Amino acid sequence: MNQCRPAWIRYSELAFSFNFVAFSFVMFSCLFPTGFSATFSTLAFIFAVPVFLHRSCTIELNYFEKMGVALFCWLLISIFWSDSPLSNSLKYLSEYRIYFMLPVFITVLASDAKTQQLALGAATIGAFVALTASYGLGFGWWTIEGATLSLANRIYHGVIMSSLLLFCLLVARWRSGHFRVAALLVAILVIYNVLAIEIGRTGYLLVVATCVLLGVLTFSKARLVMFISSALLGVFLCYVTLDKFHATVNHTIENVQNVIEGGEYNSSAGMRIEFYRVAFGVGREKPLTGVGVGSVASTLEAKFKSGEMRVFTDNVHSEFMHMMMAGGVPGLLMFTGFILAIIYSGVTHRKRSKILGDALIGIGVILIVSALFNSVIKDYGEKHALIIILSIIGSRMLLEKRAFQSPTSKNQ
Repeated sequence: MNQCRPAWIRYSELAFSFNFVAFSFVMFSCLFPTGFSATFSTLAFIFAVPVFLHRSCTIELNYFEKMGVALFCWLLISIFWSDSPLSNSLKYLSEYRIYFMLPVFITVLASDAKTQQLALGAATIGAFVALTASYGLGFGWWTIEGATLSLANRIYHGVIMSSLLLFCLLVARWRSGHFRVAALLVAILVIYNVLAIEIGRTGYLLVVATCVLLGVLTFSKARLVMFISSALLGVFLCYVTLDKFHATVNHTIENVQNVIEGGEYNSSAGMRIEFYRVAFGVGREKPLTGVGVGSVASTLEAKFKSGEMRVFTDNVHSEFMHMMMAGGVPGLLMFTGFILAIIYSGVTHRKRSKILGDALIGIGVILIVSALFNSVIKDYGEKHALIIILSIIGSRMLLEKRAFQSPTSKNQ
């Protein structure tokens, strides 16, 4: 079968495999600068395109791929009513390349189970490296220039750690013996790292949401009540005993109270509330179209100069709000649909593989939490981590779907 393919396709597949695996390790380890990781992602995409086109007759898009392509097309169309130059609009549009990269990567990986496994292993090792580095920096075991705690920013680190936590909990649920013990140990290390060493409110929410979700997907009603009660007790004990967690939670509550009672916006939580207020106002002004993908930054700048926004930003730190500004209500609904399609794909795939379906549901929940408080698609790190995760899971789903539909499986 392999010998029937043109030689250039085989070479392209090999080059894609190397670059995608390297890309997976680089992104999850957080050790390398953006330009270095971008080299592997770009090369992986370039080498994947010929293979994708060669398989154009057998392309099957899942629900979230279709929704992502639709959203990208809507953002592309929004260039026509953006008041920014075309080159500027295209630059901002490229920030949403995840939506057209996913179908290419998933299609190519679906016929290459070995690269799926290697990429998953590379991403897992990379995430463990990031976890180890964070512990070393937090306890002062070593110093890294430009890094105080996590090697990446706190938000990106939170996404990486919650993804590693999800993977470990799924392994612990489905494996036994040494694998289960090791997975649970790493999961505990991840939770302690995010709550006690790092400082990141989104990371706190991601860890709690991931644990609760796995409990919901795993336990029956009686055990679920016990699990959630234990989880709440655990969070309370962390609040009482962990100084950083305690201080960050209290500081956040205080900042929100200052906004409500005194209109004080000079804090991280206060600025986000101000950003969301302005973003919602922009979306309400142009609900059907938004301002266009290229005009979000200039619109925010104009709001600040006119005094309508008290704190300047070109990023409102919420993907939901950003989509409403860029594409109006249609853009917001399509982005919401993209996330719901991820979760729905996981729910439907549980009939074939619970572990894979639950992994996809978990990523959907991680995406919801991240997108509420951060620009998870617009920002570089989180976006590329999602490309890797969704490509691996999506391609594995497609591979299992094809195996299920094959004549051999039907005869059995």
